[in-house]
Amino acid sequence: MQADEFYYGRRQIITYGRTAQPSYSYIPLTQADFLDAQPTDEFAHGPRHAADVAHLHGIFRQHYRGNPLVTILGNVKMVWDVAGLAQPAPDLAIVIGLESLEHEPAYFDVQAMGQRPRFVAEVLSPRFAQLDLVEKLSIYAQAGVQEYFIIDSGEREDNAALHYYVLGYRLVKQSYEPIAPNQNGRVYSKVNRLWLLPNTTHDGFMAIGERTGQPITPDADSMTSVTAARVEATFRATSIAAQLDFLSDDTSA
Repeated sequence: MQADEFYYGRRQIITYGRTAQPSYSYIPLTQADFLDAQPTDEFAHGPRHAADVAHLHGIFRQHYRGNPLVTILGNVKMVWDVAGLAQPAPDLAIVIGLESLEHEPAYFDVQAMGQRPRFVAEVLSPRFAQLDLVEKLSIYAQAGVQEYFIIDSGEREDNAALHYYVLGYRLVKQSYEPIAPNQNGRVYSKVNRLWLLPNTTHDGFMAIGERTGQPITPDADSMTSVTAARVEATFRATSIAAQLDFLSDDTSA
């Protein structure tokens, strides 16, 4: 038993008295809760995890900027169409072919939406390392997620040394097969057409786009909220369509 009651995190509980006034309290989370996260759960990941997740989202928002048919979800609980399968809330999930959502939901119901994430990425958290490396590997494979990537800083509860690397898995005949990195540690995602890899000093990670062969560097707009990024993507797509219509009309004249 950890000395810190909220070592793994906490869940807010709201109760109402006779006057309908709310009262707030917290209960401690366990490792098992990590695999069945609730929207009000606050897991004790630490500041490095938060910064890495923000950077990961920035990379993918930049990569898919201007594409309204790619939805990027963060910390959204997955409701699978597989009975009895655990429902975690991945750090990042990519849904391709789904029109932009006005607001990021608390839940993503695969059956109701008619889509499932094709790509999931987790930033490994020292306190939940085994769950990211083993348990979620099985969960996402059973859920039919085409690719599962793990960003691992090398940090563990008993070891603070940093040495980033990337693990990747691709679904083959309903089970995951490891994606072999190249000599520079690059791991290729077919779904996203990019490589994820540690940076040259192995104290962080980066991505390289297949089309340009250049690092994907998030700008200030890509580091904003998911909702703002989706709105911008829709606006850009609409603007491009309007310009094409204008040019078409002008040519026909």
